[in-house]
Amino acid sequence: MKGSVKKIFKHLLFKFLLNFFFFLGKVLKKRHINTASAIIGKILYIVPNRRNKIALSNLKIAFAEQIRDRERNLLKKFLKSIALAALEISYITQKKDKVSDWIEIVGIEHLHSALGKGRGVIALSGHIGNVPIMLAGLAEKGYPVAVLYKEGKYLPKGFLFNLIKSYQIDPIPFISDRDVPREIIKLLNGGKIVFILSDQARRGTYARFFNKLVRCQLGAFVIARRKSSPLLPVFTVREGGRHKILIYPELEAENIENPILLVEKYNTLLENLIREYPEQYYWFHRRFKKMKDY
Repeated sequence: MKGSVKKIFKHLLFKFLLNFFFFLGKVLKKRHINTASAIIGKILYIVPNRRNKIALSNLKIAFAEQIRDRERNLLKKFLKSIALAALEISYITQKKDKVSDWIEIVGIEHLHSALGKGRGVIALSGHIGNVPIMLAGLAEKGYPVAVLYKEGKYLPKGFLFNLIKSYQIDPIPFISDRDVPREIIKLLNGGKIVFILSDQARRGTYARFFNKLVRCQLGAFVIARRKSSPLLPVFTVREGGRHKILIYPELEAENIENPILLVEKYNTLLENLIREYPEQYYWFHRRFKKMKDY
């Protein structure tokens, strides 16, 4: 009974916060979003909650001796960044601006080269920067974007599906490890750019990340090799008031027998970005769950 009450409370709280952010997205001008996010970030830091503890623990594991006693300062910046991302998303849903005007793309030639092969593209991304802005901006520019996603536990039913579809992006809801590859392959056959955020601790293999061996997904790498589809690391970071999309050269999946080497190449690119923009990574995930030292 106690668990049911807690679940209902969380659902109501998330519903209230969602409505609150959408209200702010409707009434705020773009120039006020940064100030509002700073205020919300401070409130999120003051209010005790389990997610802040997870984020703080992750920061300590990732940076260890390098930022001793600075973890809490990073936590404050991260919470502001989370609030900023949420306000930006709520703002763009009002269709006040073209999202493509918010983005700058670096390395677009790598994407064009990969699309030119006619086998679709697997875009390996991660939870850094404002991913929805990246996806919406690319779709607005005419790129055939699809994304693998999972509905939030306490979000209204179909919330992410409807948001994704509103930008003419193909949604791939995570149903099961058996069903998802079939949908991804179908979209690759149709020439889509399938975005997969591959930085969560899921079954697959162990690979190096921040001097630890962490659980990493293999699905994207296996599909890329099976379909001979280009495997492209694509991330986004916020710089000032703009979102920079970074497209890296193709990972040569067919030339590497050991997929762990590909996973670690991806991990290294992501880790380097996190070290440069630590407040923009999504530290709420249990990324170091069941980690090992090496």
